[in-house]
Amino acid sequence: MQGKALYKDLFWGFGAACVLLIGFVLLSQSLSSTWLKEFDESIGSAVRSLRSDAVTPIALFFTIMGKAITEFIVFVVVALILLIKFKHKWETLILLIGVLTAWGLNQLLKNLFQRDRPTGMRLIEEDSFSFPSGHAMVSILFYGLIGYLLWVNMRKKWKAAWLIPVVTIVVVVCIGLSRIYLGVHYPSDVLAGFAAGGAGLIGCIMAIHRIGTRKIRSIHRTEQLRG
Repeated sequence: MQGKALYKDLFWGFGAACVLLIGFVLLSQSLSSTWLKEFDESIGSAVRSLRSDAVTPIALFFTIMGKAITEFIVFVVVALILLIKFKHKWETLILLIGVLTAWGLNQLLKNLFQRDRPTGMRLIEEDSFSFPSGHAMVSILFYGLIGYLLWVNMRKKWKAAWLIPVVTIVVVVCIGLSRIYLGVHYPSDVLAGFAAGGAGLIGCIMAIHRIGTRKIRSIHRTEQLRG
């Protein structure tokens, strides 16, 4: 039964990852199209219309949440918790590899597409290319995987564990919106980042799920041998 459940999860996970990657390809091949320019303009204008002295510090906070230095600090804290409290060395390694891969791939994609950032509307300055958004791509994998690991370990111990995925989604979405609000990304940059990073997140979760299944099987075999 466990084997069937695993293959079912892998099937749906692979399917979802493929859908996200197809979405990324469609966006990447439409960068010069009229419909995407109109989409970016309408959504971008709507988000930037929310600008105010009260909202801007919030946007800056979430942008900082998506910066490499912040994610490094968060990773160190989470890695210590996973290693010391939960003894999850493989999960910690997957988190590290996933984030580094997402960051490296994002740099390659930016240099491949070389899309210039929006001009005349920035509240902060960025000097790299625009597509896809690195904040969106890395944060959905990084914070998404942390949220998943926390939820898996806390769902049976904490009645309000459902808050973990909710907070994770809110944080990731706000990081993406902050980049549009601050005028350093087009909405399509953020969507493409979420699509690519989301596919990577699914891959990491599938790997962790596979490791967890193998651990359970190993425990059962050990118990059978002892019995």
